[in-house]
Amino acid sequence: VVSNPNMIVFGQIGRGKSALLKTYLWRQAVFGRRAWVVDPKGEYAGLADLWGVRPVALRPGGAVRLNPLDPVQAAGTNGDPGGPEDPDRRQSELLASLASACLGRPLAPRERAAVDLALGSVRTSTAVPTLPRVVAALLDPGEEAASRIRTDRATLLEDGRDVALELRRLVHGDLRGMFDGETTSGLDLSGPLVVLDLSALYASGALGVLMACATAWLQAAVSRDRGPAGQAFLVVDEAWAILANLGVARWLQASWKLSRAHGVAN
Repeated sequence: VVSNPNMIVFGQIGRGKSALLKTYLWRQAVFGRRAWVVDPKGEYAGLADLWGVRPVALRPGGAVRLNPLDPVQAAGTNGDPGGPEDPDRRQSELLASLASACLGRPLAPRERAAVDLALGSVRTSTAVPTLPRVVAALLDPGEEAASRIRTDRATLLEDGRDVALELRRLVHGDLRGMFDGETTSGLDLSGPLVVLDLSALYASGALGVLMACATAWLQAAVSRDRGPAGQAFLVVDEAWAILANLGVARWLQASWKLSRAHGVAN
């Protein structure tokens, strides 16, 4: 009957958008449905208290790291190579979207190729790609990667250099310490509510990029831990920040197409 499980809430400032969502999530908990929230303003702490959980606070240089390149678990299949649930394709599209958002323009074909080759190189050497490993591969491409597109290392380095320098900001620059490594072990994601608190970064001009990283990590976590009810809500509050960049918005739209398969309503 319902053709799409996703929803967007529009409204003027101070008219109760967040209050509506918090009330809705609280009522849905009666049916055993869990909620995962990207909270850029720190507004969901009260709801977390009601549920008896603590938000996961992300801060530059903080103790918690989330890997946006964590693989999404395919729903019922291993994911067709190249299909929408293929983890390799998801990681490639996410990297391209983040790079496009950081650069403020679409990627050129040579830049997209450099990203794909760097990600491929990382996958051959480690089980879990991370942003630092991809940046390192972009800044130090191998001969084999260059030969795949009939070029040399120096040219491939120049093709991906601008992308690498922009993504490097998430690894070594002012935004380091949040998405620059493997996901911190021991995070308790078993509760009925998981809140990612990004309030320390709300004034950052890179808020949209950071929210995209957080949302990507949440999507992967939801796909691996659906809970006994098998249904969950993934809330992106202050979504204007993440939708303002066309590349990131397209990536988000593509990921939403898998919502029903994963039992997730965005």
